Amino acid sequence: MDKPEYKQFSELEKKMRLVVCTHNKLEKGNLSTDALAYVKRDGKANACYKVYTSEFCGGHSFWMHEIGHILLEHLNFEDKTNSQVFNKLMGTWKSFSKYISFTPENENQTMLSLINLLKNYAMDMEVNSKIFDKDEEAFLIEDMNQAIYKRLSYIVKNRLEGWSEINRRLERFNYQKRHNSKAILVTPVFAENYSFPRGLSWRQYIDLIILAPDMVMPQICEKLRTEQEEFIEKTGKLPAEVIIKAAKNQDMVLAEVLSSTVGKGSRKSRGITMNFAIQRLGPEVRSFITERALDKTEDNRTDYLYLANRGKSDGILRGKSVEHSDYTQGNIYVIVDTSGSVETERLAQLLGLFSEIKSSVGQQSKVIFWDTDLQRIDSLRDGINRIPLGRGTDIAPAISYTAGRFCSENDKIFIISDYYDCLDKWLTEVKKLRCPCYGICWTDKGNEVSYLNKEDFDAFCREVETLFVEL
Repeated sequence: MDKPEYKQFSELEKKMRLVVCTHNKLEKGNLSTDALAYVKRDGKANACYKVYTSEFCGGHSFWMHEIGHILLEHLNFEDKTNSQVFNKLMGTWKSFSKYISFTPENENQTMLSLINLLKNYAMDMEVNSKIFDKDEEAFLIEDMNQAIYKRLSYIVKNRLEGWSEINRRLERFNYQKRHNSKAILVTPVFAENYSFPRGLSWRQYIDLIILAPDMVMPQICEKLRTEQEEFIEKTGKLPAEVIIKAAKNQDMVLAEVLSSTVGKGSRKSRGITMNFAIQRLGPEVRSFITERALDKTEDNRTDYLYLANRGKSDGILRGKSVEHSDYTQGNIYVIVDTSGSVETERLAQLLGLFSEIKSSVGQQSKVIFWDTDLQRIDSLRDGINRIPLGRGTDIAPAISYTAGRFCSENDKIFIISDYYDCLDKWLTEVKKLRCPCYGICWTDKGNEVSYLNKEDFDAFCREVETLFVEL
């Protein structure tokens, strides 16, 4: 079904007849950071405007959004509004500044940069709640994601700066899209993402934001920490340089796509055990681990915010995107079968893939070595000293032990074994879990796996998504 026209489009066109405005196409420029669309004054002393949109922008969404900034007078009286927000922010600056690293010499500059960010969050909230009706938000999201996808694909196709990293992001997005038709790159910022009412002025949204610094600032810091890791200090605060760069220079931050499982803490859909057999410990194994260890679920209220980095400076509003999730990454618990059927060097290589993502998972993540009983527990963050050697296999108690002692709904369990065990007992314990569980099975045959009972083996693999790796 074709997308219907936005209800307010015709009315906006009529209003724009009273405004001196030109519509211009953006030069490609630095495609990885430049804006997809923005509006600026055509001269400081008059009411003339220039709206710029990229060739990747389709539909009316971007045009309407920038028109909204004009009609809602967001480009007017910038110095005065900055001063007003500055005065408001001063009263709660201590609550905001605890998230930011700065020196006494650049404190004022940091505050002004933060004001730019907060103003643009608030202005986007006003535009997207007044220009677009509630039932039109899906169309706005669709247009934005199509434009971003086209631009990123263009960068990859033409091998432009940063294309390899962007290609990895697109590959991850395409993978998620195959499993979830609703997967998206980013979405606009909507007032309701902050539990704010629709239809307020940007000044009212600023007031609400300033009343809740401990809600807003972690969201800003979380994404910018992901995208600007080279600037982050060990304190975990957000350096002033990052805020300045975000407020004035950054654009569409390339959002990671989050997976879509069926609910908070629920296991993935059944019957998706991967085919035999992955050759050695190549990129497929790394992808299997990463995409499942870092999964986030819709019911965790993941918010993708088309917010700040929309720096308003020198009379220009730049379109920005930032992905945010209020989801807290859970821990992963890796149960390792140490019965001796797999060489320790091979196990070490596989555990090394888990170590690669240790900074991206919960701090309490652990590796649990088990044969017929517990041998040792290592912290994934602190590192694995050695792999103990055991005898025999009885992994069902390991699943029960891990679930009872450690696991919450946000956590994930990985079982590494040759599956040569009583899998009916494994399955009994897995069905009690509140968190997702995945398997990595070592096999010494190209199209077969050693097992004690084929029926039990098939039942377990229907329940637990398993990757098969050749010995």
